[in-house]
Amino acid sequence: MLDYHRMLLADAKRTLAFREALRRVVKADDVVVDLGSGSGMLAFFAAEAGARKVFAIERGHMADVIAVLAKQFRVGDRVEVLHENSEKVELPERGSVLVSEILGTFGLQEEILSMTIDARARLLAPNATIIPSRVVLSAVPVELSYDYDKHVAWWSGDHYGFDLSPLRMFASNGLFTADIPEKTHLARPAEIIDVHLATVDDSTVTGKASFDVTRDGTLHGFGGWFTATLADDVTLSNEEAFATHWQQTFLPLEQPVEVTSGTRVELELQSHDGRAWRWRGRAGETEFDQATGLSSPPCTRI
Repeated sequence: MLDYHRMLLADAKRTLAFREALRRVVKADDVVVDLGSGSGMLAFFAAEAGARKVFAIERGHMADVIAVLAKQFRVGDRVEVLHENSEKVELPERGSVLVSEILGTFGLQEEILSMTIDARARLLAPNATIIPSRVVLSAVPVELSYDYDKHVAWWSGDHYGFDLSPLRMFASNGLFTADIPEKTHLARPAEIIDVHLATVDDSTVTGKASFDVTRDGTLHGFGGWFTATLADDVTLSNEEAFATHWQQTFLPLEQPVEVTSGTRVELELQSHDGRAWRWRGRAGETEFDQATGLSSPPCTRI
């Protein structure tokens, strides 16, 4: 538990970006809601920035760690720890600032949309400031043979005398974490989903993008990442491989597609609160349609 949060805190790019955003946004009379508080560091940054009150909401046992640190830092009078799922929390007063670092490698996997929509309705004052205020998902066609072979093609082989190829289709419908450096790109990246957290009212979001392939190669799927706007001139992104603790997301195809320079690739992406994803489109004359709902066989239990 602690080691995971050590990894997050050790990511200086991530941690200092949130600190700077809170310094710019928080005013002396603000009530700050820290959603999914984790180690509590963002709550402590909010107190450091001068917040009158901070509610640190954490459903896991890291809530106990926050309480220990609040006492250690002598901010227990201003940082109140709520060891509960945010959807079940009731606050004595509504917040004027919401901060949350519940961002997955493709931005939405930790249910930031539904949790923020709920918090806006029940925990925040009208016109509250939200950090991050905006999350943009970007995608790019990639040639990623190592990860494709590892996660998808491996299932086509004969292993220990058994043919596991029926499972390849299920494997190809999963989302995977991968390092996706620029050298793997087959085209220029494009923004595909743009979410403004102060106004979004549905946790299902959809977007489309088109790409023109810039070199000959093998299309194994798509790389994806997020860019979050935390405050004016303060952004955080995992676009660059190895620059943060986040890697990127790999959305594979069931079968690779050979492409040449100039091939048009069309992609439509849909996310259901980051828990279910669908990616479909066309690469040249080859169509594809895949979804995480197909990543495991149907249950046969009656």
